[in-house]
Amino acid sequence: MKNKGTRFERELIHRLWENGFAAMRSPGSGSISYPMPDIVAGNGKKFIAIEVKMRAELPVYLSEQEVKDLVMFANLFGAEPYIGIKIPRIDWKFFSIAQLKETKKGYKIDKEIFMLGIDLEEMLGKSIQNRLEV
Repeated sequence: MKNKGTRFERELIHRLWENGFAAMRSPGSGSISYPMPDIVAGNGKKFIAIEVKMRAELPVYLSEQEVKDLVMFANLFGAEPYIGIKIPRIDWKFFSIAQLKETKKGYKIDKEIFMLGIDLEEMLGKSIQNRLEV
């Protein structure tokens, strides 16, 4: 499963570069004691830190520590923190920390939250999705 996750992270890196953002993976994320997101990207004006999750289906769970580490890194780096979710046959969706649903052990993104995710273009500030309020 790790190889598949790496493949999707690399795919996202390519898409970020194609959209004018220098981007890199943190292959050691989770293996050292400093908070490190999976991907860091920027274009000189906007900087983003992304924790990537690849799952076969929803919900996606995140530990409280994963989210704290992402926010800490983003704050120190001057980046916006996002959770990037990749589900097979569905394009990337990105979520701000405020969108996450709190659980007893951390956070989750369920089907309800997933519908509110933004696409890559919107996260990068290139477009705005129109949403119907439900």
